[in-house]
Amino acid sequence: MSDTPLHVHHFDTDSLEQKDRFRYWADRFSRSVGYAGLESPNRDDFHQHLSILEVPGVARFQRQQGSVIAVRSEPGQVQGVETYPFYLMLKLGNGATTVAQGREALIETGDMVLLDASRGMRMLAHEAVNSLVIGLSAPLVQRWLPGAHDSVALRLDGAKGWAGVLSAYLRSLDIHQMEGIERPLERALIGEHILSMLSFTLEQRGLMSGGETVSSRDHLLHGRMRSWIRDNYSNPAVSASMLANDFNVSVRYVHKVFSIAGRGVTFRDALQCERLDAALRMLRTAANSNTYMAQIAYRCGFSDAAYFGLVFRKVFGCTPRAYGRRLLGVGPEDDEMSAAEVS
Repeated sequence: MSDTPLHVHHFDTDSLEQKDRFRYWADRFSRSVGYAGLESPNRDDFHQHLSILEVPGVARFQRQQGSVIAVRSEPGQVQGVETYPFYLMLKLGNGATTVAQGREALIETGDMVLLDASRGMRMLAHEAVNSLVIGLSAPLVQRWLPGAHDSVALRLDGAKGWAGVLSAYLRSLDIHQMEGIERPLERALIGEHILSMLSFTLEQRGLMSGGETVSSRDHLLHGRMRSWIRDNYSNPAVSASMLANDFNVSVRYVHKVFSIAGRGVTFRDALQCERLDAALRMLRTAANSNTYMAQIAYRCGFSDAAYFGLVFRKVFGCTPRAYGRRLLGVGPEDDEMSAAEVS
């Protein structure tokens, strides 16, 4: 995770002469959104606008094209397949788009389709293109979508069930609001939200395979356990055993609930996330700018200040003090914790 501000990248053809727009876009930027080949019967009227924003786990691509467009790729041609093995495309605006990857789907406004970046693809937009494409990272896909390959190129009706919830969520992801999210843990939650709703969408359609079904009881229990962690993270003695005792279940069952309902986010991961989130809140407060990092560590539930520093550096790439001073605009600071800070 990065603690640096996010930046939106905008690309368009408006500044080019009309005769050069299509060639420029096809040669330079088509691959940046996973397209290995472009064609348009209306090259003289071609224009394109693309905005890109990456947050942990997902990349958001929004594009607008003003002419009928055909997209083709061969298997293995799409760049970045290791980073984003799947793409979720949401159709915006008017008209319909036909997508083919072994099967053919006709998607209309508000509908979605899951695309496999490793497969060849044909796409034909019947009117002006306006779409939102979400690149899904390999770790999130592995955790949330074990049966993703079976769900490719199927229309997900944006007016029904979980697909409707996900469609509305994606349309509400204003790029400027996303850019303004400063807390790394909140940035990471965007990807989790998208994948969880996509998982529910595919399960509702009976398309998920390769994973264990989560019962409604375990879904509810997982939510209650996460709330319990939020209420108790500051206690250094918190453990899976303590949680199991409070919920009158076995420790083994606690780990099972987190493994299945938590989609691989373990009890330890959830606890550490809450503690780091609390540390970020404290570091963002000017009153804590001169607080020993050891004190912040203990208040957040870390019994060892040196371990707190190691965990923080691993996640955010710098020490807690350097992070806090940077946020407060105090200026450069030695990126090592002093002996006083860890004693």
